[in-house]
Amino acid sequence: MLTNPPGIEDIFPDRMDAWSRVIGAAREVFRLSNYREIIIPVMEYTEVFARGLGDETDIVTKEMFTFEDRGGRSLTLRPEGTASVVRAYVSNGDYNRLSSAKFYYCGPMFRAERPQKGRLRQFNQFGAEFFGSPDPYYDYEIIAMMHAISRRVGIEDFALLLNSIGCGSPDCRGGYVVRLKSYFEERRGELCEDCRRRLEKNPLRILDCKQEGCASLKKGAPSIADHLCAACRGHYAGVKEHLNAASIQYREDPFLVRGLDYYTRTTFEFVTDRLGGQNAFAAGGRYDSLVESFGGRPTPAVGFAAGVERMLLVAGAADAPGSGLDVYLVHAGGEALRQALELARTLREAGISADLDPQGKSFKNQLKKADRESARFTVIIGEDEAAGRACSLKNMATGEQEKIPAQMCAAMIRKALPDYGKGHGSD
Repeated sequence: MLTNPPGIEDIFPDRMDAWSRVIGAAREVFRLSNYREIIIPVMEYTEVFARGLGDETDIVTKEMFTFEDRGGRSLTLRPEGTASVVRAYVSNGDYNRLSSAKFYYCGPMFRAERPQKGRLRQFNQFGAEFFGSPDPYYDYEIIAMMHAISRRVGIEDFALLLNSIGCGSPDCRGGYVVRLKSYFEERRGELCEDCRRRLEKNPLRILDCKQEGCASLKKGAPSIADHLCAACRGHYAGVKEHLNAASIQYREDPFLVRGLDYYTRTTFEFVTDRLGGQNAFAAGGRYDSLVESFGGRPTPAVGFAAGVERMLLVAGAADAPGSGLDVYLVHAGGEALRQALELARTLREAGISADLDPQGKSFKNQLKKADRESARFTVIIGEDEAAGRACSLKNMATGEQEKIPAQMCAAMIRKALPDYGKGHGSD
């Protein structure tokens, strides 16, 4: 029997209600802030991610699914969305010439790592990216959208971690990195093998190491907060001012640097204790130099991404509103089946979901099928109903049942469905 590869899941209908709830909440929040959807390729030339994420990051060095096409060009299944969105933004010059642009995306990402709770080889993300302004308001807007999405899907027990890693100037992050390198150089023997390599390439990334020894060392490391230049301090203060005005609680973490090289100034994570070691379910920050590194004009930008599977682990599915089936039609065969098929067409044309089994056996078996499908209503057409062009309409939640003319069935169901018009195609 063929099976799916490790870390790659099938998503069956019984999980889709909760899944759709998360994606639907994200789409609505993005709509409210005027973010428009972009569909980015599932694969890119490998250099997109090597340049965008940093060729020394764990994602690029250890976790990408990379292969050659028939022309010998190296391709990679996308491990994250930002680099692809930036590549698309730059390669489509019309967008890069806009004063500002707002995008969001949804879809699968791929990383070649050991599968575990909250960490899959194929996983799904949604994210948003803003291009065009260094104003701290947009850092706040990005954070506020993820905050709103979390609340909409029922995630309450989370913390928002916030930091600024400054800019690359010598009197800001540049000077801090020199001091940080000196600190860890004195403790080189206590660092893991990866962090000893990072010490030479990018000491800042040691702060993102999850190894117990390295994580304990960073507690005594110098803080970036003491090294920010005046402009970066002002920007960071502006972000916090907007968050405070919106009553969005946060906790400052001076060692929050994120695991990607493109970040500047603001970094943030949404974390929870309910995910074990993989405690972040959303994260992002500002990346003011990334567009230019892709060949675009200098363009400040900020964005975030969230993991759908991780959010589902935190939110759960117990209170997710089911899409369910509106109507299941039960029939006695013969003329009753013919009328049931006709009524099913009428209901579907009215935007009401309907199903039936043309090979239906006993009423009992068909009613059990209606229960299994979580139908809101059951329409019963027996021999007597068929003779009078009628049907019995049963509300499955209340058990109430009444016999009505078949031609009134669609109108009565439409009236009874509380969410009719929110995706049922109402007039």
